[in-house]
Amino acid sequence: MPNVLLTTVCRPFGGKGEGDSVGAELFHPQVTRSQGIFSYRQVIRCWGRDYIAENIETPVVVLHYPSEREFIREIVRRWFDYIGINFVVATFHKVRRIVEIIRRHSPWSKIVLGGYGTVLSDDILSPHCDFICREEGIGFMRSLLGEKRDGTFRHPYAPIESPRVYSFPLKTKVVHITGGLGCPGGCDFCCTSHFFKRKYVPFIKTGRELYDTMRFMERKAQKKGDSISGFIFIDEDFFFHEKRAREFLDCVREGGFSSSIMGFGSVRGLSRFTADEIAEMGFDIIWTAFEGLESGYGKLQGKKLDTLYGDLSSRGVAILSSMIIGFPYQDRARVLDEFKQLTELNPSLWQILIYFAFPKTPLYEKVIAEGRYLPAYQGDPDYRTFDGFSMHFKHAHFTPTELEDLQKELYRKCYEMLGPSMVRVLRSWFKGYQNMKDSSRPLLRDRAERMGRYVRNALPGIYPAIRFGPNRDRRAEAIQFLKDIEKELGPLSVKERLQCWGTVPLSFWTWMTEKLGLFQQPRLLRIEHRR
Repeated sequence: MPNVLLTTVCRPFGGKGEGDSVGAELFHPQVTRSQGIFSYRQVIRCWGRDYIAENIETPVVVLHYPSEREFIREIVRRWFDYIGINFVVATFHKVRRIVEIIRRHSPWSKIVLGGYGTVLSDDILSPHCDFICREEGIGFMRSLLGEKRDGTFRHPYAPIESPRVYSFPLKTKVVHITGGLGCPGGCDFCCTSHFFKRKYVPFIKTGRELYDTMRFMERKAQKKGDSISGFIFIDEDFFFHEKRAREFLDCVREGGFSSSIMGFGSVRGLSRFTADEIAEMGFDIIWTAFEGLESGYGKLQGKKLDTLYGDLSSRGVAILSSMIIGFPYQDRARVLDEFKQLTELNPSLWQILIYFAFPKTPLYEKVIAEGRYLPAYQGDPDYRTFDGFSMHFKHAHFTPTELEDLQKELYRKCYEMLGPSMVRVLRSWFKGYQNMKDSSRPLLRDRAERMGRYVRNALPGIYPAIRFGPNRDRRAEAIQFLKDIEKELGPLSVKERLQCWGTVPLSFWTWMTEKLGLFQQPRLLRIEHRR
């Protein structure tokens, strides 16, 4: 039986010669960027490797974020017949390096490239590999290894650490569960939709299966002694699949309790449910698209945004809203007007990306056909800038530098206008507690109690916002928020006040380590399967 190694590209991420928006984290480089000490720090597992390893019969070693030295040590001490590398376009330079290492230290190994980076052409990729996976990876690897390709899936128990707040590692973990891959929406810029040819590949077909999978993960965590704080549902638009979502809601109601969930949903999908129903399911954070007001995507049709956002916030659902700048209809004035409308919606978190022509998407094909793709990004360009933070084609109203500078400006302004996201998330949960504590629905009352505990336990996180918030207004808001919490939940104990003051030196430590580039890299996570 062959041996398989599945790995991410090697660290380090960021720093000199690296893109600053791609790495082992999601929130810090792409969502809470420009928020300094208040930025969430959370290492995200490359969960696709875990799913493949769980669902093939061949012995597998999985590496998440090895250094080059750790990777070399792995491949020289064992014989690997196949080495699979997951990457995105922006980390292709790291693929080239890791392939050099494999060919020097393990020349007999067959190299498999997978992930969204495989949208690059065969001419670019073939010199660096033996096989290219441009489909769902479990089925591909089963076929490659001569195993039965039967379409069944087992969900791996692959928790990640909760976000670090002011460098303090929380002791709880978060579990990934994949509902499905791809999206039929087909937005012209979307790599994930067009990678799967606008088809949805379900991993979980029913609400009952999803509910049972969550309970299974909780039992698994209990056996391992892990404390699970919640789940992340990997699904481009969970609520679009209404039948499955409603069956899941029925199961939650039948079971009598819900778990904390972060998920993804479009305006179109979310509009099919009431805020109470979404809250009963257990969603605490939902990532949804704002995009642009004239972008015309079908996923944006549904309830008015102010109504949708307001209703969800009233039930303790924190909104992560994603805006895109650089649409053809936008000039600077239009972007600023839409940005103003975004901030008036009061999201808890925000992402602001550039309208990016990702290879093989309809937008890419369009700008190539129109001759608008900039020469510097054609042929064999520096792929480190293929990350949603660079402008690659001609725009009627912006130069690339102007648009990239505007993006930085908007991230900074959003932070200054709305304040730290970690405080805003707590504010949403606190509002949910206030509105649901006397609800006639048992699930909502239980949710209110949970959100009250969240806020109480997170009180130390507010103190640095009082001291080091972006401006006087945001610091005053943090002071008032703390007073509101004490009025509603009772005054702080001596222990709680000491914990609150303890976050002040932690804040300084966080600032210093980031400035000096200390302790910013993920550590190796190594898992063996069936060895």
